[in-house]
Amino acid sequence: MTDDALPAGGPRLTYTGQTKTVVNADYAGMPVGVQIWFVDKTRGKPVGEGTLLEKGGAGTVSVAIHHSMSSGEYSLAAQGPDGNEIAQTVEFYIDNGD
Repeated sequence: MTDDALPAGGPRLTYTGQTKTVVNADYAGMPVGVQIWFVDKTRGKPVGEGTLLEKGGAGTVSVAIHHSMSSGEYSLAAQGPDGNEIAQTVEFYIDNGD
């Protein structure tokens, strides 16, 4: 599959792990200009400034965990250039010690 090829089923964002400072994910089938956001699952709202994918297609992304984020359940969501959500990871837990 080339970087420009779309996977079956459309864009994908897959949680691959995390450290105390970043959450890692693989992506595939993404258009150019996608923004990756943390979504606070308790509040159902995006958190932080997001991370811009400068190229489309497939790759990996690391999104920084900001120290001001509350401990709790989150997911990563991909927002397309039109502002609509196009993919989301499974939920994971962030422990910021609060």
